[in-house]
Amino acid sequence: MDFSKHLTTDRLLLRPMTASDFRFFARLVGNREVRRYLGGPVPWTRRFPRFIAYLRGAPDTGVWVAQIKGPAGAVGLVELGPHVDGDDHELSFQFDPEFWGQGLAREAASAVMTHALTDRGLPRIIAETQRANEASCRLLRHLGMVELQRTERFGAEQVIFTTVSR
Repeated sequence: MDFSKHLTTDRLLLRPMTASDFRFFARLVGNREVRRYLGGPVPWTRRFPRFIAYLRGAPDTGVWVAQIKGPAGAVGLVELGPHVDGDDHELSFQFDPEFWGQGLAREAASAVMTHALTDRGLPRIIAETQRANEASCRLLRHLGMVELQRTERFGAEQVIFTTVSR
C-alpha cells in the first residue's frame, strides 16, 4: 500500500522525507526530550543508517515530514507502518519540543489517520505509547482513539490505542 501522498492541514504541509531533511532528522532523533519514551536518543553512529532506511522506505509504511507552511521548516515526523502484532498499522509521531503544545502533532496525526482510513481504506489504526507518556495518551484520546489493551514491552507498561473499527 502506497502512503506517499502529500497531505495538507490548515497550518502544515506533510510530505515525504528527502535527503535534505537529514539535519532535522538527526537533531530530532538525538533529542532526549523527544526520545524520552522512545528508548532514548538514537546514538550518532546510528542516525545516518536510520535516516537512509526512512528514505528508502519500507513496504506498507509511510513517513511524512511535518512542516509549518511558510519559512519555518520541519517541525516533526509522522510514521504509519506495520505494528509488531502483524495485523495492524501503527501511527507514531515525533515533534521538536519547541513546537509542543501548539496542536501541530494532533493536526498532523489527524491528517495521516484520515488519509489512511478514508483514502487508503485501512480498517483501523493503532498507536502504542508508554502509559507514563501522558501527553501522547491525551493526544491519542483527543484524536478519538480508545484504549484497546495494556502490555509490558520495552521495560515499561504500554498502552495500545485504536481507532474504532468501521
